[in-house]
Amino acid sequence: MSDHRSKCFGFLSRNALIISVLIGVVVGFAFGFGLRSVEPSSDALTWIGLPGEIFMRLLKMLILPLIVASIITGTASMNARTNGRLGAVSFCYILVTVAIGAVIAIILFLVFQPGKDVDLSASTNSFTVKRNIETTDMFADMIRNFFPDNVVTACFQKTQTKYLQVSRTVALNGTNITITEVQKVLSSTSGLNILGLIVACLMFGVTASNLEDRAEPFITFFDTIAVILIRLLNWIIWLTPVGVASLITTALLKVSDIESVFTSMGMFVLAHSVGIAFHQLVLIPLAYFITTRKNPLHFMGYCLRPCLSVFGPASVAVGLPDMLKTLDENLHVDRRISNFFVPVAVSIEKCGSCIFICLSALFLAQLEGMNMNASRVVIIGLLSTAGALAVPPVPSSSIVSVLVVLSSIDIQVHNVGLLMALEWYNDRIRTTSNATTTVLGAVMVERLCKTSLNSEQELDSYKKTQERPPYDSEIRVLMNKDNFEGLYVYANV
Repeated sequence: MSDHRSKCFGFLSRNALIISVLIGVVVGFAFGFGLRSVEPSSDALTWIGLPGEIFMRLLKMLILPLIVASIITGTASMNARTNGRLGAVSFCYILVTVAIGAVIAIILFLVFQPGKDVDLSASTNSFTVKRNIETTDMFADMIRNFFPDNVVTACFQKTQTKYLQVSRTVALNGTNITITEVQKVLSSTSGLNILGLIVACLMFGVTASNLEDRAEPFITFFDTIAVILIRLLNWIIWLTPVGVASLITTALLKVSDIESVFTSMGMFVLAHSVGIAFHQLVLIPLAYFITTRKNPLHFMGYCLRPCLSVFGPASVAVGLPDMLKTLDENLHVDRRISNFFVPVAVSIEKCGSCIFICLSALFLAQLEGMNMNASRVVIIGLLSTAGALAVPPVPSSSIVSVLVVLSSIDIQVHNVGLLMALEWYNDRIRTTSNATTTVLGAVMVERLCKTSLNSEQELDSYKKTQERPPYDSEIRVLMNKDNFEGLYVYANV
């Protein structure tokens, strides 16, 4: 009996966060439906939604330092001078696969239209300022924001073209006529310039990697910031049950057509699941077959262990040892490549997360009644691609990037509570997609770079590294091993 009780207690302690979040979801739906008949006032809605608002504000507080620390430490570990082609190919693979995730999300959005015929903007206390910005100016502003003229102001301002109406009086046939002209003015607006910050951090990280030992204090500084933020994020995650209950309750009380909201949420989850399934069961096996001309079923079988290891904790970093072991023992990838690529990919390779971020941003923008024209969809895709690169490998961290994208397109974030209702499911399936993409990346990078690693100098350097343990003695577990929901493994190979 005591043994059975200890096993039950161990199961509950390992899955405490999942269970508490599910309880929060149930409580949110119960209060949301129960209080609809009461029709609470706007003041009551404010206090009901306050815990959820505080939870979202805490997450948004971490956006800027997470982006800066994650990008700089990730790119600084890719030593282009030492590894040459390996570093360039690795980064190109990561960038392309993350962009593919945004393309998949856009196609899914256009096919499923999860937020169609639902408009939550009228049921909220917020308002959206309409700006008639031309498509050409929108893309010109996006390119300008890629290269900020001030890194500090990029933290709270972004460039935006504005239109001013200028009136002037002219004489025509003895009569004074007032003519109104529209002039373009390059100005700025409040908001996080995520594109500019990522480009600036990439430049800092690449430069630091080339300076090697001289930049060690700089890299250590941002590495420490990343560790602190990950620990802080793990603490904030434990507020999720209360925040989710508050957000779901408020969303259900404010919406007028409850049936259409549930239909749209079901379509969103279906679209996300189809996208992840297509990515893992079609694109990845196809890419493996084209690259190696081998049976992709064997590859998918080998990827099962890393996927299972990351599915429970919903953190791709937890599966890092299993990925290295699979690449070494089953796929026979050169350890020089796997030991370099996998830790870097664990930090910034987030194809599955990009699918979720882009689809979520499009879905919530559609719920707010925003006109989803082609230019706006493309911009959301680009912002999602950039934001996915800064997602840390911890549970539910993609929600932070969703907030970044929504803030960049001036969309209110209160409806994010609808996403949190099924985050326990969405988080796990996209994490397995991230893990599989990382394993495939090591195989593809080896095919492209193996011949460039066969010089005598690199072989001698590699022999020296064999004095270290094969699977990274510097893996540091920052949280309790028994609590897999709060586990974060930071690898620095």
